[in-house]
Amino acid sequence: MSAKRRGSLAFPINNLRRYVTLLTQQIAIGASLIVKHPFTPPPVPTWPLHLALFVAVVRATADYQEHIVEDISDIRHMIDTFFYYLPKLPMMHIVPYKLLIPAHGRGFPGVLELLEQSETAHRALPGSWIADSKVWSKIMKMPIAQSAKGSKDPYAAREGEQVIFYTHGGGYFICSTATHREMLWRISRATGRRIFSVDYRLAPEHPYPAALQDAMHAFHHLTDPQGVGFDPKNVTAAGDSAGGGLSIALMMYQRDHGLPMASKAFLLSFNPISFYCSGKDKMKTLARHPYISPLWGSLENLPPILIQCGEAERLRDECILFTYKAGGCFGNLNKLPFQLESTVRRDQTSQVELDIYPGMVHVFQAIPFLPESSMALQRMLEFMQRKEADAAAVEETIGMEVTEEAGEEADDAQEEKVEVDEIVMMKGLDVVVAGKLMKELVVKSRRMEDLPAYLELREDDVRLEEVVLTSAAATTTRA
Repeated sequence: MSAKRRGSLAFPINNLRRYVTLLTQQIAIGASLIVKHPFTPPPVPTWPLHLALFVAVVRATADYQEHIVEDISDIRHMIDTFFYYLPKLPMMHIVPYKLLIPAHGRGFPGVLELLEQSETAHRALPGSWIADSKVWSKIMKMPIAQSAKGSKDPYAAREGEQVIFYTHGGGYFICSTATHREMLWRISRATGRRIFSVDYRLAPEHPYPAALQDAMHAFHHLTDPQGVGFDPKNVTAAGDSAGGGLSIALMMYQRDHGLPMASKAFLLSFNPISFYCSGKDKMKTLARHPYISPLWGSLENLPPILIQCGEAERLRDECILFTYKAGGCFGNLNKLPFQLESTVRRDQTSQVELDIYPGMVHVFQAIPFLPESSMALQRMLEFMQRKEADAAAVEETIGMEVTEEAGEEADDAQEEKVEVDEIVMMKGLDVVVAGKLMKELVVKSRRMEDLPAYLELREDDVRLEEVVLTSAAATTTRA
């Protein structure tokens, strides 16, 4: 397989026949759906015709790619070329960016150590700043942040600015910042934040942990006082599909090595891929590595995370299991916009919220004509603002002296709050019933056979049931 430099726009003429065949096939599928739609319901009854057409075309492309996987570099180039030349909207502000990797890297330890030692200062990591034009203009007029006073970067952090660090999806082997720029622009417009995204190296040419190393270098540069200079507390990590998995892996790696991490994250589904593991042979040993499949790792001491997935996507069960294992809470499937049920265990350090959108497909947020897509973007903003307000409230209380009288009042208020929390938890058990609803969901996830995490979930079930019974007994005694 010939490796082409990423970003080269040479169209693979030698494979033109294959892509003409693919285009013809997609036209035929579309025409068939249009004719049958009045008489045959779509796979999901709630899907409108345009969503059914979109899904059919994407699936046809994915199925076709599986048969020509040996030419993945050509497929990648075709996709990147199409999106590169696709006219961008006037409201999009896109700034190409290159990050130079120094000799021997930045000394990242653990699984990245060997890759770091192999760096020769001849590699640059490409990426982009992406924002709505009005958002960009407003931010660039703000004064430089105190954390970036030593930066010479023209796009250095601004005072009070919140930024999104985004890792794109594509199964670790296709897509780029160019393919995602329309969705990232809409996220910027909805949240009022600019977005920093990089074109990390792709498999199979660059298997695990190359993407993780690139993500670490990008995040380090974003938060380095000599780089862009953002305080990590003002950074939100984000990603879709494989990029969502990469975001979790990044935070796990940072946690495991005591490195700064983002203050919060939102993920648009997430998944691993065999290419990233460097083939089926290494899949046997690497597929359960937490930095590849986060469900296998510890979810303690991670920042607050919002996960959004579609009810009709194949990775729904994994998102549910991840949320449950983290002691998170679930959105109400039957209400839009979602209302979160209060089922979070108060002793859990990892705060995870999962929204499952009825009838939606994988990364539906990238489909601009769906109302659910707009709802999801607004939910991202609500989540980030709420977590930022929580963090600000905590900072305000640091160093404050509490009088003995105020302390007694606070203790009384805390006891009342505990009683309320116990009642809420008991009322919420029908939403996430440890050992009942989740047992059914786990059984449905049989493709994750012999999952050790399943045993951990069962242990969690017992512990949560003991907590509830103890709380109920305490409430009865006080009554």
